[in-house]
Amino acid sequence: INNRAVTHVDAPQMIYVPATGKNNHAAVLIIPGGGFSYIMKDLEGLDVANVLSQQGYASFVLIYRLPHDGSAQYRQQAFADTQRALRLIRANAQQYQVAPDRIGVMGFSAGAFLAANLSNTPDEANYQAVDAQDKVSARPDFSALIYPVLSLKQGVTHPGTRTALYGKDLSAQQMAQLSQEDRVSAHTPPTFLVQALNDGTASPQNALGMFSALRQNKVNVELHLFQQGGHGFGTGQKQHLPVQNWLTLFHAWQSSLVKR
Repeated sequence: INNRAVTHVDAPQMIYVPATGKNNHAAVLIIPGGGFSYIMKDLEGLDVANVLSQQGYASFVLIYRLPHDGSAQYRQQAFADTQRALRLIRANAQQYQVAPDRIGVMGFSAGAFLAANLSNTPDEANYQAVDAQDKVSARPDFSALIYPVLSLKQGVTHPGTRTALYGKDLSAQQMAQLSQEDRVSAHTPPTFLVQALNDGTASPQNALGMFSALRQNKVNVELHLFQQGGHGFGTGQKQHLPVQNWLTLFHAWQSSLVKR
C-alpha cells in the first residue's frame, strides 16, 4: 500500500493525472492534508486523483510549501502556492482539455483550510505576479472540503493546525476574523462538504459551521454527514461503510452544477 507523506517542500509542484474515463472537461486541484507537518501525497492526493480520473476529471495534486510555527512568510507561501496552481490550470485549460469555468478545488483536513481560503478570498495578493498567467482569475468554480479544519476557534479548531498557521498567540477576535466560516460571502463558490461524526481530529463543528455560513450567504452547498469514518479516510474505499460512496456523491453533485 502506498501511503507516502512529503515534508520539507522547498519548491511547490503539481502532479497532473489526466482523465482516463470519458472526459467531462472539469478539473480538480487536490490539496492533501497532514496538519501542515507533512502532505499526504497518496491517501489524500494520488489515490483520490485516480478515482476522479476514472470519473472523467483532470486532477492536479498540489505539493505545497508548508506553513509552520505561525510564520507569516511560510503561511503566505502556502496561500500563494494554491492561488498560483489554480491560475496555472485555468491559463492552460485548453492544453489540459478542460473548460476554464469548470475548475474546482478539493481540500482534505488542513488542506481544506487552504481550499476554503482560496474560495473565500481568491483575489488576495499572496505573491507578486511573475507572468501573464497571474492575470487569470484564481477563483475556483466549485469547492469540496473533506473532513475539514476550517475554524480557528477554541473547542472547534485542530490546535496543531492552528499553531502551524498562526502561532499560539491569537486573540479570540483574531480567531474569529481568520476562521474560514466567517469569511464566506455570496461570491464563495458552490461547496460540497463531507464529514464523519466520529472524527476525533477535526470536530464536525468545522463542517457544520461552514454549512451554516454558506446557507446564510445563499451559496449552493451540499453536506454529507456519515456516522462512521473517523478522520483521514481518503477515498473511503477501504472502509466498507457508507462513507466509501462520497466520491460518487461528489461527482453527481459536480455534474448537477453544469445542468443548472
